[in-house]
Amino acid sequence: MSGHGSSEAVLSLPEVLSGLVAALPETYLTALVNVLPSIAGPDGSAQARLTAAHPGAGLSPRIALLLAAWRTAVPQPSGAALALALEAASNRYEQDIAAHHVDIVVSGPVSDAVPIRLTASVAIEVIRAATRTLLVTSYTAFGVQEIVSEIEAAANRGVSVDLVLETARASGGRLHGASDGRSAFQDLRFHPDVHLWQWASSERRGSGGRHGSMHAKVIAADRTTALLGSANLTDNAYNDNLEIGAVVRDPAAVAGLVDHFAALMHAADAPLIRLPWIPPPAS
Repeated sequence: MSGHGSSEAVLSLPEVLSGLVAALPETYLTALVNVLPSIAGPDGSAQARLTAAHPGAGLSPRIALLLAAWRTAVPQPSGAALALALEAASNRYEQDIAAHHVDIVVSGPVSDAVPIRLTASVAIEVIRAATRTLLVTSYTAFGVQEIVSEIEAAANRGVSVDLVLETARASGGRLHGASDGRSAFQDLRFHPDVHLWQWASSERRGSGGRHGSMHAKVIAADRTTALLGSANLTDNAYNDNLEIGAVVRDPAAVAGLVDHFAALMHAADAPLIRLPWIPPPAS
């Protein structure tokens, strides 16, 4: 418990500005930025004028913290300079939030209590965000004509598309039957900017003589946004199955993911090799 002679340490002005942009809604911050240039300094009228800029519960104590930090700042900035600093801190905060944001996506049943986005709509959104490169991987692919159309539209606007698919056993993959994901993307087979890849059978070195499966499910736009999850590129997975995923908007993480696949494609003795569009005849 504090004694009568003690006092709380005054936060620095940068600390207070950071706290304001993290705690206050955008409308409050805009109001403060608009009023601050007309205030010469942290004088007696500043508290009332700043509080009145956007009346709301809990604003007055935060204004008191701002004024206390303003008074102790050396050199003491003008109101206009403080407004500029607050606006810059707010813009940077919004950029950081946007760059490190994760949303959960689902297929199948949804909960009325929790607003969660649907896998199909987010997949389309991510594909449309691509401006330079698009990485798409899936274990199986069937149907999903809307996704195919969006990938074609991306390629038509100059996006370089890499499709990494599991193949049928006849092609060295792990899928049963004579067909594989290539059949879903036949409309793209003549497009010069759409490249098809598979995990080479000779590179699938598993323990005990087992061969691994190309099981990754990724849609990555450029090096900034990626959809990761359990859903294959099938109509059932996107609409009917109970699936879960996450869309990641973190350039550092997404760039690492994209670089990982690029290395698997282009390094010496790369395990991912180009896949012909026409599968070999069933034996």
